[in-house]
Amino acid sequence: MLVHLNGQLVPHDRAAVSVFDRGFIFGDGLYEGLRAFTDTRTGRMRVIGLEAHARRLRRGLIEARIEWDASRLGPLTAELLEASGLKDAFVYWQITRGTPDLSRGPARSRVPGAGERPTVFGYASAMAPLSLASPEPGVKRASLQPDLRWMRGTLKSTSLLGNVLAAMGAADHQADEAILFRETPGGVLVTEGTYTNVVIVNQSGAVVTPALTDAPLLSGVTREILLAHEPTIREGRVTPDDLRIASEVLLVGTTTMVSSVTHLDGVPVGDASPGPHARRLAARLAAIIAAGDDERLPG
Repeated sequence: MLVHLNGQLVPHDRAAVSVFDRGFIFGDGLYEGLRAFTDTRTGRMRVIGLEAHARRLRRGLIEARIEWDASRLGPLTAELLEASGLKDAFVYWQITRGTPDLSRGPARSRVPGAGERPTVFGYASAMAPLSLASPEPGVKRASLQPDLRWMRGTLKSTSLLGNVLAAMGAADHQADEAILFRETPGGVLVTEGTYTNVVIVNQSGAVVTPALTDAPLLSGVTREILLAHEPTIREGRVTPDDLRIASEVLLVGTTTMVSSVTHLDGVPVGDASPGPHARRLAARLAAIIAAGDDERLPG
């Protein structure tokens, strides 16, 4: 497998990063996961919501104070995909603050030194072909767990130990994903999954996703695409009790697309199969991507 490391395509077993890289020592970095597929309109590989991914990365880099040009995400991804020869792929990029100059200071200083060059790493792995003609919602089991992570949930940080522990906790309950909740000034609210955003169909039939302003959670690109093009979805407060009595619980994400939660903490959701809103939104998302409208999002 070829990987992209600091501007060069190299075999994965020859790629090397310093043991003093701040991504390794501190988890001091950001990442983006992209979904690429072969667009039948052009016959070329295309990344879903590429500009939205680049905008989110740019915001994160500014907040983390890592100096890297997020506009390079597209060209570097295109180069990596061409080298990979894949038709459908998951593409992962990680940008860390880089390695300190050991001649100018200690290897492990919380406050980074000046002039450190970011480490930029990317790889592509094969995924099942994306079906846009006859999309079906995925099926997942979920477990409710307290959100014990940090408060900067808007950053797509590489420091994912909290997510890993939550995912392990979900696996202990025979679940595929953890849905997290935390105490906020507005009460106990659902935030997100460990790698997905949450959408529910509540008792009144409204389709609701947790609002970014109510709790620290990530603005997922798939969530952003659906909100931009599907007026039936609104942002609002979602509590654990709302989740438990919802007629449908959905998970949306780059690799998840639109999936139905059939069981929550072992209890069936609805009739334990994808509901009408899941099927409708899966079809809607596929139509948005097929038309290329995922490339046209409010900036």
